[in-house]
Amino acid sequence: MHQLDERVLTVGHRLTVAGSDLCASHEYHAGFAIHDLSQYGGAHRRALAVTALAEGPAVLALVPGGPAAAAGLQRDDIILAADGAALPRAPEGAENSFAPAERIIEALERAFSDGRAVLAVRRGGVGRSVEVSAALGCASRFQVVPSERLNALADGRYVQLTSALAAFAADDHELAGLIAHELSHNILRHRARLNAAGIDRGLLQHFGRNARLTRETEREADRFAVYLLVRAGYDPAALIRVWTRAAPRTGSLLGGTHPRWRDRIAAVRAEIAEVERLRAAGQEVRPAWTPAALD
Repeated sequence: MHQLDERVLTVGHRLTVAGSDLCASHEYHAGFAIHDLSQYGGAHRRALAVTALAEGPAVLALVPGGPAAAAGLQRDDIILAADGAALPRAPEGAENSFAPAERIIEALERAFSDGRAVLAVRRGGVGRSVEVSAALGCASRFQVVPSERLNALADGRYVQLTSALAAFAADDHELAGLIAHELSHNILRHRARLNAAGIDRGLLQHFGRNARLTRETEREADRFAVYLLVRAGYDPAALIRVWTRAAPRTGSLLGGTHPRWRDRIAAVRAEIAEVERLRAAGQEVRPAWTPAALD
């Protein structure tokens, strides 16, 4: 899980920073993720309760060469405070809850809202100060959710991949394709736009107007992802490769709220051809289209 968390964080960081000028909503990304003892339950919590994680939130993953790593932050560092303000602590005995960790993440994001923060950390029982200058990128958080299902989602704030899907990606190019699609949903505000259109989130989302408008957002995310991938130096055709391998194992690419996977692949190939045309003409690689009106 440590390895998957770091891969997803690293690819997500690269995509969001490279695509920064394509976003309307921005935030600073320091290139590290934290975890807290309160997230865990059962045997995992009992095992971690005798480690340094019992002292406070710790660095779960780092982007290699990213802002935090370059500043000297290390995995498993305990973060005590940011810009002189102590980080929130979970209630005594809290477990199996992400709410305390989310409050810690929000406190860190506030500290980095001006692009830099001084972190008070403890490493091996020794306190130290680490000043991190963050990178501006699109506003999104990246998260791996333990699950055996091949699934991903974007809720406007988070990009989440199940551990099974993250592990399914054959390389970082395929992983980037999966993340770029979900990140595109957040950048294009698809969740908010569907909510404003009154889309039913239950069984009825698979039928009629609900399905038609949801499929439109999937088409937009497919096409927009190509530009994020190209800007970040990933192979956009990797999205086609991972879809082709995943299609026989999941129904998520077949009808309902998603276009048929063959149609999705054709649309991505068309967008890749457009990118090649823009490059050949010496033009900036950015989509010339705007999101469709959802009505």
